[in-house]
Order: sequence, then structure tokens, then C-alpha cells
Amino acid sequence: MIKKKKKSGGYTEPEYSETDEYVGENGYSEDELFSENAPEGYEDEYYPEDDYPEEEPKGKKKVKGRKEKKKKAEKEKTPKEKPEKKKGRFRKFKIALITTLVVLLLIFAGIVAGGYYVTVSDLNFPKVYVDGVFVGGMDSAQTVKALEESGWDDRTGLALRVKLPNGVSFKLDRCDAGAIYTKDAAVKMAYRYGHSENIFENLLRYLENLIMPVDVSEQYLRLNQDYIREKAQAGVDKFLKKTEDHGYNVDRKAGELTMVKGAGEMQIDVDSLADQIALALEHDLKVLEYDHIDNELKMPDFDAMHEELSVEPKDAEYDEEFNVTDEVIGCEFSVDKAKEIWENAEPGEKISIPLEIHNPEVTGEYLRSLIYRDVLGSQTTYYDGSTDERINNIKLATEKIDGLVMMPGDVFSYNETVGQRTEEAGFQPAGAYADGEVVQEVGGGICQVSSTLYCATMYSQLETVSRTNHYFKVGYLDFGMDATVSWPKPDFKFKNNRDYPIKIHAFCNDEDSSLTIEILGTNLDGSYVEITHNQLVVKGLPEYPEVVTGYGVTATRHVYDKDGNEIATIKEPYGIYNHHKDYIDQQIENIYGVTENTEE
Repeated sequence: MIKKKKKSGGYTEPEYSETDEYVGENGYSEDELFSENAPEGYEDEYYPEDDYPEEEPKGKKKVKGRKEKKKKAEKEKTPKEKPEKKKGRFRKFKIALITTLVVLLLIFAGIVAGGYYVTVSDLNFPKVYVDGVFVGGMDSAQTVKALEESGWDDRTGLALRVKLPNGVSFKLDRCDAGAIYTKDAAVKMAYRYGHSENIFENLLRYLENLIMPVDVSEQYLRLNQDYIREKAQAGVDKFLKKTEDHGYNVDRKAGELTMVKGAGEMQIDVDSLADQIALALEHDLKVLEYDHIDNELKMPDFDAMHEELSVEPKDAEYDEEFNVTDEVIGCEFSVDKAKEIWENAEPGEKISIPLEIHNPEVTGEYLRSLIYRDVLGSQTTYYDGSTDERINNIKLATEKIDGLVMMPGDVFSYNETVGQRTEEAGFQPAGAYADGEVVQEVGGGICQVSSTLYCATMYSQLETVSRTNHYFKVGYLDFGMDATVSWPKPDFKFKNNRDYPIKIHAFCNDEDSSLTIEILGTNLDGSYVEITHNQLVVKGLPEYPEVVTGYGVTATRHVYDKDGNEIATIKEPYGIYNHHKDYIDQQIENIYGVTENTEE
């Protein structure tokens, strides 16, 4: 039993026994002192024996209330080590947090470093392919070499050829179509994979590529649909242009009627063609044959064709003005055979229908080829030694007759063609024969042109209508070959008595001082002319009958066939050529010894 022991200072120290419970001051037990029914004025504190104050409080001890004692007792019951336990737990949490942050920072730094490394690397990712060609871990030069060794240039250079009906075809560039990269683009795309500006994305792709290979062509390459449709449209336009409806063509030489089946009717769907081109590119085809026509074709009206073409042959003709009417070629074909051939042909195919051709004997082409085909006759004379005035007149008259065309039956008049010789017309005074005298006359020398033309007409077998020889023999032509002219007469005239037109071709050559006139026409039988002349002595002075005053001459044309057989003779107008007075006087003196001549 605990006994109370009172100490000085108002504090009573309890006395204990081994069996008794603790008895507080005034005989209250511990449970009573710390219960809700404890008497007022007692302290609520309980001090262990070793926690008693060393000194007793001085003065009268203030007695605390029961509630205060209870609160204090509850606080006393809380272990003093509890704050220290909370402080230790916070320190551990802080250390764990810092460690975690450090680890995260190290991981992030590693990610950044890894992403930066793979981003700035000049190598492709380790398992990269380009259209099946391995280029992993290679730089640009190595990538180029790998592509070249795989035959990349040959693949990019091989175009896709698209064949449409009727022989129409076109090509597509595989690179432009997006079916394959160019070599430069392939190198760039191989490196581009995993080398974007986002280093985190690049690192992720790198890690993925370590496990899973990537073909950049399969992942990024896409067909250029706009290019494909553009080329398809161009091909269709080409096809439609080639298969425009030009009707049918008759080749009489080959004996066939040709046409294109469905010309002007066939339609090709551009979108469908573009889709087929895309499939061909995806399957790496070299040639695409597209023969699908989107509409039904209508058979031509072969009965109407037969009615138009089935005719009898007829020779070409020409009228009096030599306007040629072309020949008519006879033609016949089987309508049933034509229909059969058409039905068995493919759309766009050029078909040939056999014709029975009956050609006429004379064609328009042949008649036209006859006109001015041959040189019927020609003559050349020379004017060397002539004055400039005479040469001027010769050239002016030559220009006026050059190119003149005469139809069959036409009559040529030299004076009408050349016109009156005047200075206003460009002619100049020159030597000429007038009434047996040599005088200066405007237009002197033009008789050389008329005479040269006369010779050409005789060789051309043209009919002479009017011709007069010179009073004296001319120096540039033989007897009977000349034709003198003056205004208004005498005139030189001839007629085109042949069956075809003729043309006069007249020109001067200053190099040899020559004048040439050709008559162009048609010589069907190959005949030709040679000219001879009979020369008779003329004695025209009754007082001196032995004196020769001139010659009477008749020119004769001898016509021969192509084999040299003479088939005709034509006599030209008779003419007398007088001797000059000096020559006659010399004869009188020689024969009769008289020096004075009686006038002719």
C-alpha cells in the first residue's frame, strides 16, 4: 500500500508498498484522480518518479481545473519520439524524389542525345530499302552506288508504252508518273526517313527500324494521278484525231476500197484508261494494250457506196479551149463481201475491200501531159554585128511574142501581136529595107524576129497564111526562109492547124548574140520536117537579057514519119530575091561593056 508523504513546499511524496495501489493526495486513487469525477483543485498531471521537479514551487500551488489536467495527461501519454518519426519519413521521401528526378533527367538526356545523334547522322537508318534495294546504314555516295548496281538507271529510263486501237500509242515516264523515284530522289528519300526536325520522333523511328525494315517507296511513293490522266487524255485525243471520219478511199491502182472501222464513232473512257495505266505502273508492266471501245459501232451504208462507185469507164476529153474533162474509171464491188469484212474487223482497224477496176484508155492526166510536151520546131539566127538600136528592137519584139498560146484553129498575126513600131512603144531607128533601099526606120531589125518565127512554124508543120519575102536576101537566113513585115503591111500570119494547143517560146542570148524561137506543142506521131528550096534565075532587064537580076525561090517542106518515111510535101509561097544595083551594074559591064545601068 502506498502511503502519502508530505514534503515541504506543499508537495506530498507518496509512499508505496509492493501490493497497494497508488493512493494520491487526500486519499484518492490514481483512477479517481484522472477520471471525470475527480475532485476539483487537483492537478491532472502525472509525473513519473524520475520526472519530479528538483525544487518545490514556492508559495501556494495553483490548483488547475480538472479539464486542464485531463488534457495535460493526454499529452503526457503521447510518446515524445513521434515528431522525430515524422521528420525521418519526410527525409526519406525527399531522397527518393531527388533520386527519381535524377534518373528521369539522365533518361531524358540519353533520349535527347540519342535523338540528336540519329538526326545529324549522315547515314540512312539501318534497315532502309528503296523499292526493294537495300540501302541501310549507307551514306549518299554508297546509296547511289547500290542503286546503280541494282540497275536503277535502266528501270527509270524504261517508259510505259500504252497501245490504243488503230496503231495509236503513247509513252509515260515512270518517274513523272510517280511509279519510281529518280535516282537523286531515291537517295534523298532513303536519307529523309528518320531525319526530320523532331529528334524524339527520329529516335523512335530508329528504334522501330532496328526491329522492322522499312521500304520508303512503299511508305511514301504515290502515283501522280494528275500526270497519268493528262497523258491518258492526250492519248485519247490522238486516237480520236487519227480516227476522224474521212469517209472511204478508193485506190484504183491497188484495186481496193479502204476505210477505218468506226471512224468518227469510237469513244474511249479517259478515267477507265487512266485506271488501267495506274495498275500497269503498279505491276511494273512495260506495255499496256488497251482496246476497249465504249460504244457500239454502226455499219456503213455499203449499198449507197456501191451506187456511187459502180460506173462504166469513160475516156478523158477536152473542149475547143482545151479544158480537160477527167476520165471516169469503171468500178464494181460486192456489197455482201464488204459487210462481211467490216463485221470481222476490230474497232479502229483499217479494212480493205477488193474492187474490180476498169481503166479508160485516155486519162485527164495524160491529156494535160500532152500540152506543150514537145518542141515541134525551132530556129536560131544571129545578130552579131548589129547596132545597139537594132538589137533593142529585136529584143523588144521577141518579148512581145514569147509565151503566146494558140489553140487549135487560131491564126497568128505578127503585126497585131507586136503592134505598130513607134518610139513611144520603145522601138528605135535602125537599118531596114524599104522599096529596095536600106534606110533608117523606127523598128528596124524586127524582120529578123518574124523571119526566125516563120522558119520555126515551117518545122512545126503549121499552116502559112500570109508571108512575103524580103526584096533582098537577108544575111541571117537562106533563100526562102525569111518573112518581111512592115506597118500596116506586109504581115506575117500562120495558123495552128494541129489537134493540140501550141506555145511560142522566144528568147535572146547575149553571149553569142543569138535569137531562138521554139514552137511547143504535142507531137503524137513523131513526125518531123526537112526544108529544101528551088532557086530559079531571074533575068528582068529587056535591054540586057543576059543579066541576072535575082532569084525566084520556092521553099518546100518534106514531112517524114517517125520511121523516116516521107508522108507529105508542102510548098511555101514563091518569092523573088533581087540583086543589089552594084552587082547588076557589074554584070552589065562584064557582059556588054557598058558602064551605065538602065533602071530596073
